[in-house]
Amino acid sequence: MPPEPARYGRRRLAAAAILLACASPALAKINEIRVTLAVPMKERIDVSAMRTVLVTQLIVTQETREVDLGRELVVSLRRDLHNHTSLQPVGDPAPALPEQPLQDLLANTGFWRRLADKYGADLIVAGETSYRTADRSGFQEVDAISPVTGQRIRRTVMVQREAFFLDLRLFFLRGSTGELLYEDHHNTETTRDGMGYDRLATLIDLYEQMSTDILAVVSPQPQTVQRTIFSE
Repeated sequence: MPPEPARYGRRRLAAAAILLACASPALAKINEIRVTLAVPMKERIDVSAMRTVLVTQLIVTQETREVDLGRELVVSLRRDLHNHTSLQPVGDPAPALPEQPLQDLLANTGFWRRLADKYGADLIVAGETSYRTADRSGFQEVDAISPVTGQRIRRTVMVQREAFFLDLRLFFLRGSTGELLYEDHHNTETTRDGMGYDRLATLIDLYEQMSTDILAVVSPQPQTVQRTIFSE
């Protein structure tokens, strides 16, 4: 007969095995479910006391042919501010900005106060932007069926691609003081197979990709987050 300690050890191991056997089915039933939630994102600037917004002409550093970049973006910004915030756009057509270095202009609080007073603007939105294209064509390996043997083969072909880049820096200034409240910088790009895409339509697509983040400066916007839920 084994000594007492050995018998007790075997009994403890047997009991542990039984507990694990009982627990395993329950553990096996636990599932992980990934869900997408819309969480409110607080605005960067408190505009609760503001009623009007002036969007000035944008400083265009580069634009592609067939597109009036500054005009299209001003129209889009005014529309979004009108439709998705409590602010009422004023000043149409958009006033031009003086030709001077951007940092010097932003520091000129007197200029912004006078501009706000002229148009009755509580908030001013100014900025600079560029829109360009690039040829991204190149050789690429693709799979094809041989017309001779009927077998799948790999060959190198020339694939035409065109890339589009939009860069937009926005500055939000308080009309009553001319001070810079917030600076926002966005850039995005897309590459499309083929050539000859509508540059204006592509510009609007690129702007739409950043529009929610732009609006989030002055208005709460839903932010998409991933969460894991455990269930049995």
